[in-house]
Amino acid sequence: MQMDRIKSELVDKLATLLQRSGRITEHLRDTPPSDWEELATFREDDEVAEALDDITRAEIEDIKHALRRMDSGDWEYCESCGDEINPERLRALPTTPLCIRCASEREKR
Repeated sequence: MQMDRIKSELVDKLATLLQRSGRITEHLRDTPPSDWEELATFREDDEVAEALDDITRAEIEDIKHALRRMDSGDWEYCESCGDEINPERLRALPTTPLCIRCASEREKR
């Protein structure tokens, strides 16, 4: 498999996500406006920014975890059962720590 290429793509994506997270954090630190109408819009924007930040942070953690698994040599193996993860699955979902069987079982719970 082309793990080096995938790892490089993950590192690039991680850098992009870290920048996005920084911009969101800056936005959330902005001083709220004093005008009531503007304040309502500002609060709505904050809710959206917080949701995006949660998603971004989760994706950052998934990528960091995948990179650690690549460095340790465990990336190609399921964290749950230890079987090899299908290379096609890893190409499509490079941050997945589970084989398709274990992921399906987890979703059923």
